Amino acid sequence: MTETNRPGGAEGLALPEGLHLLDLPQSKPGFRNFLCAWFFVDSRGRRILIDPGPASTIPLLVEQLSGMTDGVDLVLLTHIHLDHSGGVAQFCEHYDAKVLVHPGGRKHLLNPEKFWRASVGVLGDIAEMYGRPLPLSPECLLDSGGVEGVVVLETPGHAPHHLSFIVSVRGERFFFVGEAAGLYMSEGSTPELPYLRPTTPPRFDCVAARASLCRIGENLQDSDLLCYSHYGAARQPRRMIALAGEQIERWLAIISGMQESPEEEIVDRLFSQDPLLSGLRRLPEDLRQRERLFIQNSVKGFLGYLKKP
Repeated sequence: MTETNRPGGAEGLALPEGLHLLDLPQSKPGFRNFLCAWFFVDSRGRRILIDPGPASTIPLLVEQLSGMTDGVDLVLLTHIHLDHSGGVAQFCEHYDAKVLVHPGGRKHLLNPEKFWRASVGVLGDIAEMYGRPLPLSPECLLDSGGVEGVVVLETPGHAPHHLSFIVSVRGERFFFVGEAAGLYMSEGSTPELPYLRPTTPPRFDCVAARASLCRIGENLQDSDLLCYSHYGAARQPRRMIALAGEQIERWLAIISGMQESPEEEIVDRLFSQDPLLSGLRRLPEDLRQRERLFIQNSVKGFLGYLKKP
């Protein structure tokens, strides 16, 4: 077992040998210990990367990988949001890798202009920080038939095109849940209570998210390692998935009774009533500010769901 290499001094879970968390810090304050790519070699010898991240940090990702491998065979995309797949075309200019993505995301990788404009409209300067995606060459895309040895689960909610992956390596299963189970940070967690929050951008599909958590739960094994896109890995997978489901229901109950209240007031109420947010006070100030920004964005997602026609 080896410790994760995490900038910022975050204490992480000891990862199995050969599984690498690659931190992708951004230029905006607080955007560290936030985005990550995962790299490993599977039992078939394939060099696999999960989510190369935004265009802005592809040079950093390539530099990190250069000390681990001379190539990448397969890129698995959990979803096509800028912070997860915005740099995939640039990445594939460095490596002769094939890309697996949800069928609904293929057109946006081939022609990202419409998705880019929509992302700028929602994220503003954060989208600019992530960087503009380039078109992916069609030859890089795998067909929709899947990949031998990789269990692919459709897990929408955070995004309609969201996938989760299960891969076995030397007898251990890695379960890459992307954002289907929210954000987890060991830095704000204790052994008794993890720091978790929903990642529910406008407009959040609560029905699909609940079904996805059930689907993940049905496919879990007790020994699975849950690997989050934001940020790190966790044991006790059934407990973690159950907590994510309970948190969605808690937020839904709180926000449904405050639909006409200012968003800041809703955020304050969540802080006071959701124990899974209590770890926020243990985070450095820049990370607290980042988390508050994204918690408010998640509130917008719940409000969109509750107020939908």
